[in-house]
Amino acid sequence: MILIAEDDEDDREFIKLAFKKAATTQSLQMASNGQEVLDCLGKLPEKEFPCLIVLDLNMPVLDGLQTLEALNEKPDFRKIPKVIFTTSGSDEDKARCLSKGASDYFVKPHNMSEIVKTVETMLRYCN
Repeated sequence: MILIAEDDEDDREFIKLAFKKAATTQSLQMASNGQEVLDCLGKLPEKEFPCLIVLDLNMPVLDGLQTLEALNEKPDFRKIPKVIFTTSGSDEDKARCLSKGASDYFVKPHNMSEIVKTVETMLRYCN
């Protein structure tokens, strides 16, 4: 399973479609903010943890950076790969996210073929 936190409904649909086009066998669980990610993980036994968590940087309630910090406070969640998928191309944002435990940082492309390529790169964390 891949857990995806994205507050924009259109972006959620694009991401779902991109994972489908990437022909992943992983199921997708969607959340609209970081608190929903924490709530979801809190209900799962460790053997059912996602192989990857994808976080948008700018979300309500808990943003991507706050979610990374909260995930790293719990030893069980630290080992789950976490990537940021955002519109922010800021080097400062990227450095902050990587320093807070993100495994990778991707700037959202503007077309579906590039989104699919990005998703295919993300999927390497699930192998």
